[in-house]
Order: sequence, then C-alpha cells, then structure tokens
Amino acid sequence: MTRSSQTSRLGAAVALAGLLTAWTAGAEETPPAPAPVPAPEPAFGWRDLFFDREDGAFDLSNLLQRGGFVPVPVIITEPAVDGGFGMVAQFVTFPDGDPRYATRRMLGGAKTGNGSYGYGYMQTGHMLDHQVRYQIGIGRGDLTIATYPGDGDRALTYTSAYDYAIVGSAYWHLPVDTRFSAGPRINFRRLETRLDTSEVFPALGRDIGRTTTLGAAGFGLHFDDRDNPVTPTRGLNAYVNADMYNSAFGSDRDFELYTAAGYYFRPLSEKLRFGLMGKLSTADSGVPFYLAPSVDLRGVEANRVQGQRALSAEAQLTRQLSDRWALDAFAGFGEAWAGDKTFFSDSGGIVTGGGGFRYRIASALGIDAGLDVAVGPEGPIVYIQFGSAWSRGMD
Repeated sequence: MTRSSQTSRLGAAVALAGLLTAWTAGAEETPPAPAPVPAPEPAFGWRDLFFDREDGAFDLSNLLQRGGFVPVPVIITEPAVDGGFGMVAQFVTFPDGDPRYATRRMLGGAKTGNGSYGYGYMQTGHMLDHQVRYQIGIGRGDLTIATYPGDGDRALTYTSAYDYAIVGSAYWHLPVDTRFSAGPRINFRRLETRLDTSEVFPALGRDIGRTTTLGAAGFGLHFDDRDNPVTPTRGLNAYVNADMYNSAFGSDRDFELYTAAGYYFRPLSEKLRFGLMGKLSTADSGVPFYLAPSVDLRGVEANRVQGQRALSAEAQLTRQLSDRWALDAFAGFGEAWAGDKTFFSDSGGIVTGGGGFRYRIASALGIDAGLDVAVGPEGPIVYIQFGSAWSRGMD
C-alpha cells in the first residue's frame, strides 16, 4: 500500500469520525422551549368601575379616571339651617397623572329644613402647562340663617335671596419658585336680605329689605406644595387674599375683606400623620353683617361666632389602620373680636374637639371620604367629608 493511499484512508476516517460526533451531539441537545404566552388581561367590565382588582375593595379610581363622577350625598347636619339634603356630582381628574394638578368639577344643589336652597357649579384646576391655577364658580339660592348679635345669647334669623353669585381667581406661578403664585380675584353677587324683626335692630336697616349688588376685585398671594390637593398627606397650602368691594366694581357697599390662612400636613411615621390649620379674617366697619368674619371650626355652627375679626385654628392626627381605613382626632380653638361692629361682641376663647374615620375611596388618586363628629359650645355636630376636612378653605 502506498503512502498516499494510507494518507487518503486516514483522512476519510477522520472526516467520518467528525460527522458522527456532530450527529451525536445534535441528537443529544434539547430543542429550546417555546416562550410562555402571557395570559390575556381580563376584559374591563362595569365591576372595575366600583371595585379594585388588587384587593377587591370598593374603589372609584377607574370611574374617576374614565371621566365619571362621584355622586356625593350632601347630608346637612348643620343646626344653623335645620339640617337638609342635597347631591353634588364631583368629577376629579389628574391630567398627566400628576396628583398635584387635580381638576375638580362640582355640580349640585341642596335644600335644608328651614327652607334654604341653593345650586351651582364650581371648577378648579390648572392651565397653560400648569403655570396658572384657576377657580371659577356660579350659583344662586336662598339662605335662611341666624346671626347672634350682642352677647350671642339671642338668635336673629334673616334670609338672603341670591339672584346670582360669581367668584373667580387666577394665580400665576412665580418664576423664582413655582410653589408661590399670585394673581387677581373677583367676587360679584346680587342679593336681597329680609328680616321680619328689623325694626328691633335699626342699625341693620341699610342691609335689610333691599336688593344689594356687591362687587369686588382683589389680589392673592399663594404658596402650595401639597402632594395631593384633595386629600393631602404632606406639604403646605398658605395664602393671603384681599377683596375690595367698591362702587367702581359695581358694588352698592364699600368695604374690604382680608384673609390669611395656612394648612400644613406632615407624616410623623409610616402610620401616623399630622395636620394643622390656621385662619385669620378681618374686615373694616362697612362690612354687611352677613359677610362679617366668623369662626370656622368643626363643632361651631355656621355664623354662630362673628365679629370684625375672627381667628380659627385646628390640629388633627390621623392614624392609618390599613391601606383603606384610618381614624382621626382633632381639636380646635377660635375667637372673634367685635372691633367697630357694635352689632357683635367679643366672643372669648372657644374650644372644640372630636374624631372620625376615613376610607380610601379612590386609591389610585389618593382620595379619602369619611365622617367626623365634633363637639363645640352648642353640642355635637356630624360632618360628612370628601377629601380633607379643610378642603372648603384650601385652594
């Protein structure tokens, strides 16, 4: 056998061995498993508008995010108007998903036990790429309520029939610090005030039995860094407002109203939160008695404590029991000073307190609702809350 023949056979053997090795290795390899097919998302149904998929609890996040509204019953427990009932449709949306820039649209009405009624529309939100914060509202109604002249022991009931009332404001964020904002305010109303026993109080003659047009222009300086404008858990909302009622703005009466207020929220621990509210209002001697500053606290009837100046302060502790439920306890202090308004007298210090519960009604939006029971000088008063108990005073 020649050397070339041996070399040829050796090459063939090596090639055959290589082919066998490759075939054996390929036979032993396990083919790759197919990628798992994700389970399809359950179809969105009506139940998802009212219940959370995560915990199955009652929740209105999806309803609000899809343009729906929360029908909030207005169960009026205010003794000053003999209680009552109403309904407000609250549309709350968060453009761009940012809870700091909530838009609230409220449409509703109510009627009370003493014949008072009212209806209207209010909207608050942001525009121009969040650079301007605005508020506008319009409504009409008939309000019968008591005021307490002199030493406050005798109630004087009067009725204000509002042909219309319009309020509005626009605050531009300051370039140096967007948490600050400033801008103009308007307040315009046309009403007639009636009092059957006005002859007993001749000083009220200029405010009683005639149709009055009140027009004001003003200015406000605001600071706001709350994490959520509906149910804040941290941050500060503070403002100073000045409203000048003058004939130049269509007003039959000339007077000025000034308000300074602050609302502070801070977590103390994972389960405990603290809140503090302070408000001081003052007016000059020309203010009508029905617009005079009043103590604004849970546990004090509306207009029960009025004067030319009024101070209100309240502190609150909230204990989170679970992701949904929380308890709150609060205490307040208020005082009114008569000043030049001889119709009123100094109230002295007023102390209030109470407690309640909250339920996270829209977890994705951080909105709470609940109930408070407050005790003041005249006894207990029940309040139904949507969002913070101080929402009405905050911007």
